[in-house]
Amino acid sequence: MMKKALAAMALVGVAMSAQAGVAVQEGFDNVGGLEAKGWVLANASMPSSDSNALFDWHQGDQQIFGAQSGAANSYASANYNSAPVGGNLANYLITPDFYAVNDDKVTFWLRADPAAGLSDQVAFGYSTGSSAISDFIMSAPITVGTDGWAEYSYTINGMGAGGRARFAIAYVGAADTANYVGLDSLSVNVPEPASIALIAGGLLGLGAIRRRKQG
Repeated sequence: MMKKALAAMALVGVAMSAQAGVAVQEGFDNVGGLEAKGWVLANASMPSSDSNALFDWHQGDQQIFGAQSGAANSYASANYNSAPVGGNLANYLITPDFYAVNDDKVTFWLRADPAAGLSDQVAFGYSTGSSAISDFIMSAPITVGTDGWAEYSYTINGMGAGGRARFAIAYVGAADTANYVGLDSLSVNVPEPASIALIAGGLLGLGAIRRRKQG
């Protein structure tokens, strides 16, 4: 019995170490290289305009403002050019897929450039591993502040026993009233599942009971 309990505890330890920690961490030093790392850039703004050089998320412009962390231009940015004049923005930046459980927390930093009469909005959410925009459960849009970088967090729930997931940031709103937004220091933090810790505690208890019976 004791050998079985120890073996089960070893397996629990492996599971805990595999699921706890940081699943995704990105400082956006090279936005052009994100797709090679499993990120997806998907601009669904309407009407589409593939001729625009700034159509997707791109490297930050340090002349507008500097990064939250790292080199001055090490952040991702999007602007009103994501859609033509009169268009509606829906410019998505999607993480690589990762194994998610309930209460995974995504943290990231946002900042917008102030301009009279203009404002920038983003929405964010997750899918169960798909990169198709229609599969994401998105939040209501928020207006990004212009008074320096601000940290935001999003808790993933509804994953049940766990599975593959992706997280997305979408630059949204009307192109004619948008300006420029930056995104920096995104991480997906996977907590140590409490249920696994409880199982480990229960197995330790079984071992103690076994020793008392043998005494």
